[in-house]
Amino acid sequence: MPPSSSAPEPPMPSEIQITPSLVSAAYKRSLRFGVFWRLRPEERAILLLARKLKAIKSPTLREAILKILEKVWPSKATIIKAYEEGLRLLARKIQLALAIGATQIAEALRKAGPETIKVLGIQYLNTPLFYRG
Repeated sequence: MPPSSSAPEPPMPSEIQITPSLVSAAYKRSLRFGVFWRLRPEERAILLLARKLKAIKSPTLREAILKILEKVWPSKATIIKAYEEGLRLLARKIQLALAIGATQIAEALRKAGPETIKVLGIQYLNTPLFYRG
């Protein structure tokens, strides 16, 4: 079976996905720590309404919720950003491996798990802007 040059499609762990249950947890956390009242009215409305949805599919809504999460739950927002960045980097590494003909390396990279992807993303986020490729 020849390797394809498409990006990896590992299953998204439930802790990484922006779901209504995550939004509900963020809402409760914001109330507990008093951050809710420091949010702008539209951010409060997004938190209140997004937790009632069945699924969050809109990229615009995901970005808005991620910005709110940065204020309410910074550690969770960092993990989500790291996973997304790690996926992007992994796809780029696979494309580079295929470009130079290293199919075994590309196949090994395709089998990377969620923890490896998060580690790649955290490494990238912690790299100073000057040194990023």
